[in-house]
Amino acid sequence: MDLYYRHFRNKKIYRFVTFATIEATEEEAVVYQAMYGDRRSWIRTKTNFFEEVPFDGRMVPRFQPVPKEEALKEIANQPVNEMRDVTKLSDTTNGSIRCTSFATCGITCSTQINLQTEGDTIRKVEIVKGCDGNTKGLARLCEGRKIQDVITMLEGIDCKGRGTSCPDQLARSLKQLL
Repeated sequence: MDLYYRHFRNKKIYRFVTFATIEATEEEAVVYQAMYGDRRSWIRTKTNFFEEVPFDGRMVPRFQPVPKEEALKEIANQPVNEMRDVTKLSDTTNGSIRCTSFATCGITCSTQINLQTEGDTIRKVEIVKGCDGNTKGLARLCEGRKIQDVITMLEGIDCKGRGTSCPDQLARSLKQLL
């Protein structure tokens, strides 16, 4: 389930990613992603994220929950280059296998795409969340194919007028590997 929040001061939308633990202090934390600009991911202590702060002479939540439909509508009205790009989370190579993970833009059902490639060939695709059967089928159809061929097939596919989709997010991820 995607959860969205609005920051009290900048009024921007952020997507909740997960809870985490800060290693040094074992304090609970919130990992969240900006739904604007470069889609940077952030981390705050859980206490700090959910606390009330003084603003305009009253106490307000630092992050106010926003209904998903309202958040998606607002995100969809942003300029194209700000709303649909994936964000690279990691990129490692082990022998000839390159393992890369991307966070999706936040307006699709999938939240992350993990890829294993060898040269210009896709070896493995994992799509986190999304329509389970569809994403597993999509992943299986891509494995063993050339990166450019998959980009050509999937790039620009739209879902519900969002200007992107889970397949398009996969194509955008693959484009970053070229």
